[in-house]
Amino acid sequence: MALVHRLISVGIAVAVPAAVFFASGNVAIEFIVLGAVTGFAYWYWGPTGTLL
Repeated sequence: MALVHRLISVGIAVAVPAAVFFASGNVAIEFIVLGAVTGFAYWYWGPTGTLL
């Protein structure tokens, strides 16, 4: 289960800049960072959504 969780996190981190690239044709560093932060947040808090 941990492997699936990690794969989903990496998928989220890659999907954000990929979606921006498909929509506009170029990717700025902000969207790469946004994808990385979102993927890391999912990896850290996970599907249980622990409280801050």
